[in-house]
Amino acid sequence: MALASTVKVVLGSIAFAIFWVLAVFPAVPFLPVGRTAGSLLGGMLMVIFQVITADQAYDAIDLQILGLLFGTMVVSVYLERADMFKYLGKLLSWKSRGAKDLICRVCLISAISSAFFTNDTSCVVLTEFVLKIARQHNLPPHPFLLALASSANIGSSATPIGNPKTWL
Repeated sequence: MALASTVKVVLGSIAFAIFWVLAVFPAVPFLPVGRTAGSLLGGMLMVIFQVITADQAYDAIDLQILGLLFGTMVVSVYLERADMFKYLGKLLSWKSRGAKDLICRVCLISAISSAFFTNDTSCVVLTEFVLKIARQHNLPPHPFLLALASSANIGSSATPIGNPKTWL
């Protein structure tokens, strides 16, 4: 495989730098477009700068994964509208003995749900719920979000269907 020309490397680096700034700092004062628009802009610049062809860009998009994530977000919105998270929050907080107990319960819910579904689905669906629980108990959300992500990965690796396996 031949190396790309210097011009393509420079233009590709510029497109990536623009994407990176918009992804890491979504509220850039001079360009408040957000992460999603920043990702689209970075991809468009790669095609416009002819770093990759339009066919290569289209081939890089995994429509099945995008469909899965969109579907889980739709399900998450419907669960929120049905007050499922309110009831799950009450159940999770019932007889809680503090922050450590609550974080253990979040880990347990996350691990069990990711064993039945995928870890992406568990994280997408449970993130808003975990943020509400932390807010209700006046606790910092970061440890709860880390617990959610970590236990989702652990739970999904416990079953053959929960996590993609490269050795199967």
